[in-house]
Amino acid sequence: MLLQTRIILFVLATLTVVAGLLIGFSSLREEAANERARALELNGLDTAWQLAVAGAAGRIDQSLGRLAGDPEILRALAAEERGALSARMTALGLLSGRAGQGGADKGVETVSDVNLFAANGTLLYSSDPSLDAPPLLNRALLDPVLAGQRLARGVRLLDGNRLIVLAGAPIYGAASGDGGVVGAVVAGLGFPAALDVLRKITGGRVFAVGRDGAVLDGGGDPLWPSVQPLVNPVERDIKILLSGGHRYALVSLPVADLAGGRVATVLIASDVTLAMEEHALWSVAYGVAVLLVLLLALGLLYGYLRQNFGVLDGAVQALQDISHGRAMGYVELPSGNDEIGRISGAVDVFRGVMRDIERAAGQRERRLRRQQRFIRRQMEALAVTLEEEARQSLLDELRQIESETHDAESAQSKGVGDELGLLALGFSRLATRVSTQQVQLTQMVRDLRDALADKRRLISLQQELEIARTMQLTILPQVFPDLAELDTAARMIPAKEVGGDFYDFFPISDSKIAVVIADVSGKGIPAAFFMLITRTMLRAIAESGVGPAETMRRVNNLLAAENEQMMFVTVFYGELDLRTGVLAFSNGGHNPPLRVTRDGAVIELERCQGIALAVMPDMPFAEKSLRLDAGDMVVLFTDGVTEAFDGSDAMYGDARLVEAVGRQVTASARDGLDGVLSDVARFTAGAPQSDDITCLVLRWRGAAGA
Repeated sequence: MLLQTRIILFVLATLTVVAGLLIGFSSLREEAANERARALELNGLDTAWQLAVAGAAGRIDQSLGRLAGDPEILRALAAEERGALSARMTALGLLSGRAGQGGADKGVETVSDVNLFAANGTLLYSSDPSLDAPPLLNRALLDPVLAGQRLARGVRLLDGNRLIVLAGAPIYGAASGDGGVVGAVVAGLGFPAALDVLRKITGGRVFAVGRDGAVLDGGGDPLWPSVQPLVNPVERDIKILLSGGHRYALVSLPVADLAGGRVATVLIASDVTLAMEEHALWSVAYGVAVLLVLLLALGLLYGYLRQNFGVLDGAVQALQDISHGRAMGYVELPSGNDEIGRISGAVDVFRGVMRDIERAAGQRERRLRRQQRFIRRQMEALAVTLEEEARQSLLDELRQIESETHDAESAQSKGVGDELGLLALGFSRLATRVSTQQVQLTQMVRDLRDALADKRRLISLQQELEIARTMQLTILPQVFPDLAELDTAARMIPAKEVGGDFYDFFPISDSKIAVVIADVSGKGIPAAFFMLITRTMLRAIAESGVGPAETMRRVNNLLAAENEQMMFVTVFYGELDLRTGVLAFSNGGHNPPLRVTRDGAVIELERCQGIALAVMPDMPFAEKSLRLDAGDMVVLFTDGVTEAFDGSDAMYGDARLVEAVGRQVTASARDGLDGVLSDVARFTAGAPQSDDITCLVLRWRGAAGA
């Protein structure tokens, strides 16, 4: 990009920023002025509304003056005579549409509501004919009036839906000795009276909306359909409304009740179409003026630079011709002490340097060829020591370096700078290859030694685990006693080398046999140790003959006392009486066994209270019992059976187990065990085993005597 273009762009950017700042500051100032104007407008309209309320209250004051100066009213108030007050009020005819005897004075605004209060605050007269009519002022607002401290002025909401402008004043007894307050009068005028005054003050179109959103005044105005969507009962704001080609400034003023709280919203719409059009016209004129100033400044700058850069363009063109070897295209430039004269002197020096470079170019080319031949022979000799792949890669890089020495525009030539640098680069890459190969060989030897040591440790560990597996399976009963009453079979298939499941079958007396199946949390060596401890404790306590529930309770307390690893075990423990076939059992959080009757029905054993052992000490365990019939079979299992998964992560489940057990109704204990485990194996179909699988089968043949 030419210098003069950069200068023009820089000046353009500067002027644009300045213009933007001017417009921005102007916008901020205008926005601040608009905000102040909005605040002043809202305050002015607030004042106008207060004046409107005061004007409506002034109309009420004319009627209040007549009442306060009426002698009969004063006398009746002082005596608190309700009948006299009612008769006198009827005679005065102050209420709208209630002219009585005497009538109201012509030209005096009549009021819609009147209350007369005694000095103690008692309501003596109300224009509302209904029984128990509420007073126009509550006691908190009436007391200051009775005390003569201030007059009541404002808007009140009556009957939940009627708004009036209210005024109240004390009545002084002129005949009394001290002229004190003998009562108070409060009167109201229809709310539209205040709106009429507001229309006269502002000259705008006035609307009123109740706190429930219902229109109170102005609903017939053609502008109301456009105003209604913009009504916000709780917002004091100015909004711009477009209707019929005109723009209106819509002001929302919440109306407060004398007792507090908003009771209505007054909206004032003023036509501001001409004012906004004038404002938009002035904004456009200001923007156009700024744009014209910017264009004028750029035009003057362009003319000045074009005149002064013409000579400099010729000098730049001459330098470009010399740099491309076109010295004959050089144009004589004027000499002098300015920038152009100094450029002319530099051009002459540059031409002499170009001639010296051309002479040195031939010498450089010859020296480069000799260096390349020498380096290639040395690098090829060193490359023989490398592997085949590394050697071929290095020779390819060597050929690439040789080609780039003849290309002055190549990346390596630009990055290194001269032939010696390129040669050094070649040697550096060769040294890196040799060093990397040496490091790799050393690391491979070290890794090989570590791998051999790890393999020896792994073989030793596998041997130890195999021994532990054999020992664990040896501990569990493999051969069961041949009893006339009972046929028994069991098997455990650990998921790892050693497992956490276990089963047991041992006598606790001459006529009772204990059966146990349990599942320790976790797998592997820790679970196997915890299993061994649990089995030992369970045997030792069960042989004392304390019964299933007490046995479980004692074992739980012993395991929970020293359980730093926070392991637990689910246990089903039962005692079978060989004389009667009664199986008493207790369950500590284990899967309930399945009972298969002679007719093929599969029934889950009754559940009983009890949590897993070693979770918490001093926990109660319930005990249940059932009598087995001859031919019944009981299948005890761990969750490794029901939670076995196939290759698609589908679970074996309780339903499949019930079906498999039901098919073993006539099988022996061994055949029934093999049938259940074979069904599980077919379901998993070679999928990895996720948990230990343990199953124990009892076939009750009947009591020996029977």
